[in-house]
Formats: sequence, C-alpha cells, structure tokens
Amino acid sequence: MSPTLVHVAPHPDDEAVGCPGALLHLLDRGWTVVSVVTSLGFSGQWERRRAEAEEASARAGFVPAFLDPPLNLDLDGDLDAATRRLGAELPAIVEEHDGSIVVSPSPHDVHHGHEAVGRGVQRAMAALPPDVRWWMWGVWGELPAPNVFYGFDQTVLDRALHILDAYAGELERNDYRPFLTGRAMANAVTGSERVFGFGSPSATTQPYADLVTEVRLVDGRFMASDPHYLDQGPEPDAEYSVDLTPWLDAPSMHELVGYIREVREAGATGRARPPS
Repeated sequence: MSPTLVHVAPHPDDEAVGCPGALLHLLDRGWTVVSVVTSLGFSGQWERRRAEAEEASARAGFVPAFLDPPLNLDLDGDLDAATRRLGAELPAIVEEHDGSIVVSPSPHDVHHGHEAVGRGVQRAMAALPPDVRWWMWGVWGELPAPNVFYGFDQTVLDRALHILDAYAGELERNDYRPFLTGRAMANAVTGSERVFGFGSPSATTQPYADLVTEVRLVDGRFMASDPHYLDQGPEPDAEYSVDLTPWLDAPSMHELVGYIREVREAGATGRARPPS
C-alpha cells in the first residue's frame, strides 16, 4: 500500500501554487496525493471552480476530494466557524486515506481564508496520530522557519504550470503563472540559506525550489524537524527539537489587522479594469 499525503487547499488552485514541486516529487516516488478542496469561492463560482479543480487533479494525478458543503471563507463570513468545522472534519478524511503527511498553508499566510484553514489544520493535528507530519507552505506570507528544501528542474515546473493552467477562470482574473515561476526561482537562491542557515552555500544546482515548514505534535507542542532535503528524511525516530508552538499560537495577520481588503464581483471571472 502506497503512503499518502493529504493536501488541504483553502481554494481551488492552492494545490497548484503552494508547494507543487514537492507534491509531484512524492507522487513520482509512489505516494498517493489526496487534494482536499475546502471552499469553492464566492457564490456563483462553485460550478466553475469545482470543474477546474477536478481537471487540475486529473492533470496532476491527484485524488480529488471536496468538503460538502464547501467552507465559507469570505471575509464577511464566520471564519471561526470554518476553522472549527475543518478541525472537526479533517481527521476523518486523513484517517480514511491513511495519510502520513498533511499539507496546508500556515496559520500566518495573511489571506484570511488561508489563515482560517491553517488554524483548522492546526486543530485537526491534535486528533491525529503523533507520527503524522504537518507541512506548511507560504503564498501570501513568508514562512519564518522553513526546514524542508526541494530543488527541481524545468520539467517539474512545466508540470506544475500545466496543473495551474486548468484554472482558466482564476488566471483570467489574475495570472499566477509568473508568481509560481518567480517564487520557485527565488526559493532556489534564498531558500538555501533560509533552510540551512545564513552563509550556507547554494543547496541545489537546479533552477527552482519549494520550501515548507515541517512539524509534528509532540507532547502538545508543535516541534520542527532539523533542516533537511526532502529526500533525506526525517527518519521515523528523528528528533524534533525546535518548538514552533509560540509562532503557531501567535495571532494571525487578519486577527491583528482586522480589516483586510476583499474584492467581490458576484459571478464574475474577468480581469478587473486598470485605472484609466
């Protein structure tokens, strides 16, 4: 039976931009990747965005799964209720698929929906076996303590872009393809030092990289593994010695700032017009 990773996306397309190179690498190594989509955007978008997510999973070779009904992650929705519901429902999904790694945004990913989902996964981890690892990625907010590095080549990036291309409606609104490429390029350079220590030499000869923060819940504390390459571990008995609980428990950006802008055009998929 192949090992399983469960990726938890706040929105359709997040599995294509969070850490797609790492997901595809594990898929190539025989892992099953379950892509859980927790919301489908604003009312009027659900049908389109679910179809796009199904197409993206087909392109990637992931197993798609959808919360039913989808979470309401609108800024004016009840984000605390969304967090509580995900925290209650996710453990059963992970156990159904016998997942050994759960992947999601961090609770500090700035976007209110991403943070609500990150908080939900944080809650769910308490109900999962202690050997389940949690990988966090950052899209809207940088990870302060990434500890897993995966360098990859143009072929992998092209596969990730092909998955992202399934989200035609979202790319029409805002084209995330340059972001995916540019961040992966930056990760290959700055990620070498952010993961392995400032002053470290380059960690890869590849042009692109994904970074994640890996923790396990140990005696009620979220403990990080030592910095490592994706293919180097950690071993099952590896020591998790860095306590990231204070960071995880700190208030999230939308809690600190309060008002975060959100633009809603009910049913619209087109690009907003620039100012004249």
